[in-house]
Amino acid sequence: MSDFFDLPHTVTSDEIDAQGHVHNLRYLQWTLWAAGAHSRAAGWDSEQALKQHMGWVVRKHDITYRAAAMEGDAIIVRTWVADIAKFASRRKYLICRPADATVLAKVETRWVYVDLAKHKVVAIPGDLKEQLSVCDPAPHPPWSENNATE
Repeated sequence: MSDFFDLPHTVTSDEIDAQGHVHNLRYLQWTLWAAGAHSRAAGWDSEQALKQHMGWVVRKHDITYRAAAMEGDAIIVRTWVADIAKFASRRKYLICRPADATVLAKVETRWVYVDLAKHKVVAIPGDLKEQLSVCDPAPHPPWSENNATE
């Protein structure tokens, strides 16, 4: 797994709320898309895991909104794994608009590994931990001259 992953997205009209900007739940959806794409890029086979009744489940989301996204904005959702523990992994995200170097939101999600048949949190298997790459320190925003980590 690469240290961080960028998911590009262009805001569509159906993502706009009654206040004329992106609805807050869309930011959460974008983070889930980015996490899934990053995991797939690293070789995570969610279909195979589901056949074994195993998978990642969100335990907690923390979102700090900093600026509004508007229809047509080209954004990047940058994500990385911040740490891995016995039962959980913490993933962070920057939702950015590179055109004006704006961080739209900072997000953190705590994921737990679950036996879906028993509905029970279980220890993350060693081979899966090896597949995850912790990005420490955190990466620069996507418009930075140096996209390496700080």
